[in-house]
Formats: sequence, structure tokens, C-alpha cells
Amino acid sequence: MTKEWIPNLQIGQDYDSKYRDADIHFDQLGAMADFFGRDMPVHMHADFCQIHFVLTGDTQFNIDQNLYKTSGTAIFYTPPATPHAFLTQANAPGYVLTLHHSIVNKMADELGAHAQNRFLILPICLTSENMSPEKEKLFKTTLELIGMIKSEWSSELSYKHDAILGLIKLLQLNLFRLSESDKKTNSSTRHEVEMYKHFNQLVENHYKAEKAISFYCQQLDINESRLNYVCKKVSGSPPKAIINSRIILEAKRHILHANQSLNELSYDLGYLDPSYFSRFFQIKTGLTPSEYKKRHSQG
Repeated sequence: MTKEWIPNLQIGQDYDSKYRDADIHFDQLGAMADFFGRDMPVHMHADFCQIHFVLTGDTQFNIDQNLYKTSGTAIFYTPPATPHAFLTQANAPGYVLTLHHSIVNKMADELGAHAQNRFLILPICLTSENMSPEKEKLFKTTLELIGMIKSEWSSELSYKHDAILGLIKLLQLNLFRLSESDKKTNSSTRHEVEMYKHFNQLVENHYKAEKAISFYCQQLDINESRLNYVCKKVSGSPPKAIINSRIILEAKRHILHANQSLNELSYDLGYLDPSYFSRFFQIKTGLTPSEYKKRHSQG
């Protein structure tokens, strides 16, 4: 019998279409529970990690076959492409932060080689129980960050995106520090998921310079048909679409948040011909770079 593959939910498509192209999504746990249910069956988010903040009540959270049972305030971190399921009590308040894997990878790169191989790649469950006084204080500070992110998310202040990214960076670092000395549970992840994660990490590191699938196959020591099978099985998208999606995501970030000319943006993303890049962007988004910026500014 063939076991049905775990569904890949995309917040920007399956839940909140307003954030279809966003790399960050923040919402109240209750709002998402009203949509998906409090007893959420096994699923995953292929290109996104999630952080659940449950403020009260009993919670059961299964992340990649690791079962966590908590009572009261708890923080759960689910790495990208990791199967998870959870049950929260009715009306239990909290928040859910969804982040594109590139945000976590960037933070890992900034921390240096000593942390890259272990920065937020395993599931995390945090409560204030059995913490040292210093870590308990850090735990409370981390919860306060959620209130600050919530405030920025609902505001229309200038530099809103930059402020949110700054708060998320500190939040990620706090999660890493809070879990750093914890005994890690050995995960029993599917081989395909691990390969998919490795592929995404390679894309994150090389997408500007390497756009050919053959490069990634060589790095992974697999053939193209195998990589195509794994990517489609895990995320529903072929490897070329994943590479292109990462390029478009970065292009959108630069268009909206960096003061660059089309030439500068094209060169930065590895395209020597700006007109070719402009056509590529239009094919993938339906808009030219200037049209995309104008529409977003008006929205």
C-alpha cells in the first residue's frame, strides 16, 4: 500500500491570499484555528518555518515524530519542510509567525560557521519550566518581542518591514540561545525531506550565480530526474521553479525595499542583460519591475 504524502500547506494560498508573495506572515492563533481547526492534522510548509506562541491552556504538539505536551505558556519552532500536527484548547490565545526559510538561513550565515549547522534546523519546544533564572528572564523577553511584532504588523509606520525584520532577527537569536544547551532529540526525518532541505540550502547559497539544475544535481550527487521527483513530492514544485521562485522573491524585496536601478538589480541577481531579467520577471509575476513597484506603492 502506498502511504499518502503529507500535505504541503501554503499560508499565502490556502489561508491568506493577501500575503501570497510574502516571506513573513503573522496572525493570532485563534484566527488561524477558526480556519484550520484546533486539532490540526499532520501537514507541513515546504519553504517556510513556523513559530507558535501558545499563551495558556494544555497543548499537544507533534513535530517530526517528537511529541511535546505543555501546560501554560509555550513556544514551538517547526523547521521548514517538517511534518507537524497540534492540538490546542478551545479559545487558547496565542500567535503564529510564519517565515520563509531564507530569513532563517540569512541569520545562520551571519552567525558564522560555528552555528550554521545547528541554527534552528531541529524542532524546539520551550517553556519556562526548569530554566535557569537567566534563561527564564530571556524567555519572558522573547514573549515581549511578540507584542512588539504584533504592534508593528498592524501599524502603517515608515520602515515597518525593516522594523519587523529586526525584531524577528532578535527573536530567532533568542530561540537559538534558549534551546542551545537543551538536549536535542534525534529526528527520524524522511530521506526525501532531508534532500529537499539540502537542495534549498544550496539554492539559498548559490541562486544568484548558479541557475542551472545541473549544478545542484552535481552538489547533491543525484541525477536530474531524482531531484525533480523529490522536489515535486515534497513541495509540489519542480527544482527549476524553486530556483526561479527564490530569484523572484529576492527581486521583489529589492524592488520594494532597496533604491536600485534595474541595471543594478539585474547584475546583483546574476543577470548581465537587464532587459532579459525584466522579461523574466514579467513572465513570472505578470508585471514589469516598475509596474510591480508602482502597484505595491499604490496598495
